[in-house]
Amino acid sequence: MKKVLVLGAGLVARPLVRYLLDKGYELTLATRTVSKAESMIDGHPNGKAFALNLQDEAGLEEFIKDCDLAISLVPPAMHTLVARICIKHKKQMVTTSYVSDEMQKLDGPAREAGVTVLNEIGVDPGIDHMSAMRIIDAVHKKGGTIQSFKSYCGGLPAPQHNDNPFGYKFSWAPRGVLLASRNGAQYLQDGRKVVVAPERLFRDMHVLQVEDFGDFEAYPNRDSISYIDVYGLQGIPTIFRGTLRNMGWCDTMFNLRKLGFLELDEMDTKGLTYAQLSARILGAKPGEDLRAAAGRKAGIPTDALPCMNLEWLGMFSDRKIEGERVSPLDAMGALMFEKLAFKPGELDLLVLYHDFRASYPDGNRERIVSKMIDFGLEDGDSSMARTVSLPAAIATHMILNGSITETGVLRPVLPGIYNPVLDELAEMNITCDEHTEPF
Repeated sequence: MKKVLVLGAGLVARPLVRYLLDKGYELTLATRTVSKAESMIDGHPNGKAFALNLQDEAGLEEFIKDCDLAISLVPPAMHTLVARICIKHKKQMVTTSYVSDEMQKLDGPAREAGVTVLNEIGVDPGIDHMSAMRIIDAVHKKGGTIQSFKSYCGGLPAPQHNDNPFGYKFSWAPRGVLLASRNGAQYLQDGRKVVVAPERLFRDMHVLQVEDFGDFEAYPNRDSISYIDVYGLQGIPTIFRGTLRNMGWCDTMFNLRKLGFLELDEMDTKGLTYAQLSARILGAKPGEDLRAAAGRKAGIPTDALPCMNLEWLGMFSDRKIEGERVSPLDAMGALMFEKLAFKPGELDLLVLYHDFRASYPDGNRERIVSKMIDFGLEDGDSSMARTVSLPAAIATHMILNGSITETGVLRPVLPGIYNPVLDELAEMNITCDEHTEPF
């Protein structure tokens, strides 16, 4: 019986854990909070739960030495450490996160050790790569050229449960959502390189209409240009990877960043209320209404959505802040996690949308649209949990049964990876619908 180590028991881990246990693997789930791990294992005889402090590198190494494959679902900053230990002990590795520069540097050592380090095998990144590559390879096989590729993805509350002024609820790590709001981005538009500074991320926004479903705000997601080589799209004039949110999110997040609520520097918060912290961040005058102070500093009306959202969230309340030194981002994140959490029985929504423009040697041109609209299961796992963790679980099974033999730092852009994974996901009703039209 092969041994799988899963590091982390967060919001998306459960479907992966259950899939691998049902496949007959001996599974160790190591996480900070053992009770969460035990709940996911739910008494399965092949599963064991252990406490793990990620700062205990020696303890982490002992867990990895005892497995055949490690799945890293811990914060992205820890993946490279996990990979180094896996390579040292010639253990395979899977993660759903982006390939960082530090991770890419391990490609050579992983190949030399004969180790597979498969990254970006979730939903975004993951299913977006795989569904895109299936279309790109099909176009190339017919002799065609991709002239434009725009890809969008967003995890949101289902429309019937979209009941707060942010239009958002957390289906994955809250801190990760807020940290991603600090990223810059770049993409190509009609042959022109567009570079978006982090503070302007939410001002580079457009509205995407998803046919027969609705309108969403779309803003750029990290470095789209780096995927030209990953996708084999050299010479393409337009490539854009974007994130989707409900209407109003971008203006709120732009102004929260502008006001200073997304800063990471810790402040002395001993004994402070949220109102006192906000007054300090906003530079409020003595006795000044905090909503008015926010409007003044941002240069927007006091009754604008960002000011109203800060008040609704509780940033102007007399509630005490937990912790003696806390960053504005983490202080606000604690409130957001409470007020933007899914309640029992509420469903989430995952929207994935690809828009390709292709041309062919015979002069024909076509638009290819691929979209996935996936809802969480009633009384079951969220869509985000299923679409992030099941691709990783399937790929883990493929590595351990010898279906994936490539070594090094990989993404799921090879037919031998993406076709079997997408086919098995389709059996679970996780699938992309495609249509083609001339343009």
